[in-house]
Amino acid sequence: MLDKTIPNDPFTQELQRIRQLIAQGQLQVAAQALNQAQRRAPLDARIFLLGMGLAVRAGNLNGAIQSARRALALAPNWPVAMLELGALLARGSSKAEEKDEAVRLAAAAAAQHPDDADVLGNAANIASISGQKEQALEWWERAHALRPDDVRLRFSLAQGLLGFRRHAGAKPHLDWLEQRFPGDPNVLLGLFDCALAAGDQAAAQGYADRALAAAPGDQGAQYWHAVAHGRTPPTQTAPAIASLFDSYAQGFDMHLVRGLKYKLPQQVAQMLLALHPERKFNLLDLGCGTGLLGLYLGPIDGSIIGVDLSRKMIEQAARHQVYARFHSVNMLDALRDTPSDHYEAIACLDALVYVGDLAPVIPNALRILKPGGHFIFSCEAAQDGEPDLVLRTATNRYAHRDTAVERMCREAGFDQVQIEHLPALRMENEQPLPGFLVTARKAAV
Repeated sequence: MLDKTIPNDPFTQELQRIRQLIAQGQLQVAAQALNQAQRRAPLDARIFLLGMGLAVRAGNLNGAIQSARRALALAPNWPVAMLELGALLARGSSKAEEKDEAVRLAAAAAAQHPDDADVLGNAANIASISGQKEQALEWWERAHALRPDDVRLRFSLAQGLLGFRRHAGAKPHLDWLEQRFPGDPNVLLGLFDCALAAGDQAAAQGYADRALAAAPGDQGAQYWHAVAHGRTPPTQTAPAIASLFDSYAQGFDMHLVRGLKYKLPQQVAQMLLALHPERKFNLLDLGCGTGLLGLYLGPIDGSIIGVDLSRKMIEQAARHQVYARFHSVNMLDALRDTPSDHYEAIACLDALVYVGDLAPVIPNALRILKPGGHFIFSCEAAQDGEPDLVLRTATNRYAHRDTAVERMCREAGFDQVQIEHLPALRMENEQPLPGFLVTARKAAV
């Protein structure tokens, strides 16, 4: 176990005072005090961890990483330094190798202190942020076993289990939390998810009702309350989409292309180049994700603008160096705020499954296209006999009827609408997921 007592010697107390100054935002005073402390003890690793905290508060990520590395170099077996650097790399870096380093540091700390719940819990958080969910779950389970009454650890474990759709494992933890925090909307929505997975509609409605009563202004509570009562929400909540794809960003390209056989970006890139063989066009890539469309297009004589709610996805897309700029905003806001007659092409691939209602999408896409421009987008296919818009609660994604989408495009004013039915947009649970690709042209002047 780590000794978590704080020594009472004057120098340590001075370091505690500097920590408080940083927490209070008195960065200049803290920097001066830290410089004085370093002159007194130039090899004390604690000083460099405080320097890391100071750099973080000042918005200097590179400086923070350098300070944390210096602390670890001075105390290479100090788990606090391992975990601080690991957490910084996990949260702040977009580089896959630094994410991997973060998890290695967490693993080293966990191996040194296998019976310390705090170390294991922090290691799990690092692994989760870095995209290694199974490893995170293992460490949360070990931490919970060591300290079963820790609310934070139990909630993290429950959320981790829900992330793998292990509802039977998550429910006892959520029940325990609900007994102690009966009005917590996050716990209630977790129990709602369990009830929905178990097919207990009455229980799901009860949990959704209580969650909405506890947090009437919460978008997530409103969304799931509608689902519980058989209504189709018009769209997903922006925070949910951003959180989902932030967690998927690392390794997303490999998973989509190799694991799920996702070929739409390559196909649409070929279509765009066929429409613009001279490569002279401007493209708006809605829901650009990790930038696969831009990767397959390559440089063009124009601008490619990427829009995505997930900053982590945008960080990955920026690596391809073909996008002129990015906007981390809601797709609907981007469409609403873009000037008219602005782009020769708009693409939206595998993103409208999270948007849902296309009523604000299609007319705005028409408006911001230049005459003769094309809107190319994909949808998951609703089946015959289903409504025009369907929310698949198992995946929390929307499916659309092709006939309804074509009608909406024509009613908005597109003069040509072509629909290509795709037996497999990608694989889903090792089965092909049917969908369709729409190419809608704005009339030329």
